[in-house]
Amino acid sequence: MVVNDVQILEMLKTGQRQGMGVLFDRYYKPLVLFADGFMHNMAEAEDVVQEQLVKLWEEELYERIHPRALSTFLFTMVKNSCTNRLLRKGIKTEHLNMPHYQIAQEEAEGLDEAVVNTVLTAMQKLPHKTRVVVETVMQKGRMYKEAAEELGISVNTVKTLLKMGLKELRGELKDHKNMFFLLMMWNKRNDLRL
Repeated sequence: MVVNDVQILEMLKTGQRQGMGVLFDRYYKPLVLFADGFMHNMAEAEDVVQEQLVKLWEEELYERIHPRALSTFLFTMVKNSCTNRLLRKGIKTEHLNMPHYQIAQEEAEGLDEAVVNTVLTAMQKLPHKTRVVVETVMQKGRMYKEAAEELGISVNTVKTLLKMGLKELRGELKDHKNMFFLLMMWNKRNDLRL
C-alpha cells in the first residue's frame, strides 16, 4: 500500500509513530543526495538529514506543514541546514549552483523519457563495480554494511565506490541533477531497470 504525503502528515499529527517510518522510507535517500549536492560529503549529508528529521518529530514541526507541502518543506529544511553549515565553515553560498528546491514526488512520476534515458545511459558508463554499488545502495536501498555483505566487499569499499559513482553521475548529469535524485528515490517505475 502506497501512503501519500497527506496520509503521512495525518499519521504524524495523530501521534502515530509509524508515520516517521513511512516518511523516512520515502524521503531519506533523496534528502541525503540533495544535501550531498551542497556538502559534497555523504556522511555530513546524512548527519544533516537525520538532524532535520529528528527536529521535525521532536519539535512537532509537522503540525505547521500544509498537507500538500511536505516535500517542499523537507527539502527546504535540509537546504537551509546545509547552507547554515557551509556559512559556519566560512563558505559563501550565494553563488552555489544547486538543483531546484521545490522537488515533489509528482515530478518523479512524470519524468520525461528522454531524461530517464539520459540517466540510464550515464549509469551504464560507470565502471561495473561502481555501478553495482550505486544500484545496490541507491536503488535497492541497502545500508552500507548490507551492501558490503551482499557484494562481498568491505564497507569502506562500498563508501568509496558510492562516492566516486555519485561524483561521476553528478558530472555526467549536471543538467538533470534533480531528476537523478528523484529517479534514485522513486525507482518503482516498472519501465526502469537500473
